[in-house]
Amino acid sequence: MSETEETAVSSEALMEYLQKLPWCKQGEDVLVAVSPATPDVVDHMVNREVKVFPGGLTVKMQKSVLSNFKQRHDEGQPLPVVIVWRPAGVEVWYRKNKPDQYPYDAWSDPSAAAYEQERVLLPAENFGAGYGDAHSAMVAKTKACPTMMPTY
Repeated sequence: MSETEETAVSSEALMEYLQKLPWCKQGEDVLVAVSPATPDVVDHMVNREVKVFPGGLTVKMQKSVLSNFKQRHDEGQPLPVVIVWRPAGVEVWYRKNKPDQYPYDAWSDPSAAAYEQERVLLPAENFGAGYGDAHSAMVAKTKACPTMMPTY
């Protein structure tokens, strides 16, 4: 199997995973879900740029972050991530400071909301031709997010 075929299969598996998540909608076309960091998600974060917020500074993905996600999943206690599904791609948001409590603590505690968050973007073109249709179908059947949730 070629590297291209492997990527296509992996992207297909991630797309199937995304379609099973409990989404809510922000605005007209942004879907948001809180999910455990499963291998379906973490494997796609490898070798990606990371943006750190606040500020939007771009850094390289740390291997220790990926190892921590994998280790916690293997131990049966996966860390949570926020997945944001946009027309342009899928964003995976996480936090290194008190990651077990993310993102719920930030929604109700202003001090936790100030912690740095990191975001990895998985561009839409990595998912193939069905990406736009899958996103549109999910948007059409998803209800609005709770008002306590910050805008992503």
